[in-house]
Amino acid sequence: MKLIVTRPEHDITTRFISRWSELYFDMARKKSIEICDLKGNKATKKELIGRLKKLNPELVILNGHGGDDCIAGHENEVLIRSGENENVLKSRVTYAISCNSAKVLGNKFKDCDKTAYIGYSDKFIFTLNFNNSTRPLKDERAKPFMESSNHVIESLLKGHTAKEASDRSKSTFKKNFIKLLSSNSDPDAIQDAQFLWWDMRHQVCIGNGDKKL
Repeated sequence: MKLIVTRPEHDITTRFISRWSELYFDMARKKSIEICDLKGNKATKKELIGRLKKLNPELVILNGHGGDDCIAGHENEVLIRSGENENVLKSRVTYAISCNSAKVLGNKFKDCDKTAYIGYSDKFIFTLNFNNSTRPLKDERAKPFMESSNHVIESLLKGHTAKEASDRSKSTFKKNFIKLLSSNSDPDAIQDAQFLWWDMRHQVCIGNGDKKL
């Protein structure tokens, strides 16, 4: 089994998501999943399309900025765009940690019985402590967001269906939301809880929700 992940790191947002992505690598390797890690300046359209064709992975994880119809990589180069090359994601499970991309791009797969696309129909929002800008994995403020998002991938690696993986991720978002609301010492708790709820509401699973790795 194979997994391709894009991990641009050209700004603080992409760097945080990229570094937190490393946490599921060990789980994938223990399950003998081959990881093709397109990190930093390797997260380009040429690299991604070439590896998709060569490796034919079952799981694709796309980290990066996005729009309604596209997902970007290194220095915001568009990797996948609706109406241009979205067919490279067919017959796979894709998880896009990217703003808005499920709105148009993801909906291209709504009638595909061999494809599952998990993503966000609006902005994917997370907060962080800028004092940890060079140490993303030490950032306790970002942790509830990254932990909830990563639960999609961890659930897929454990053999759950795409729909189950999304639902389990949403449960983690909700659990972290409730935990923040009960905090009496964190001045940012209410705002962060609101953003967690936002992400949970806008995470969607499109296509064949019964598809698994």
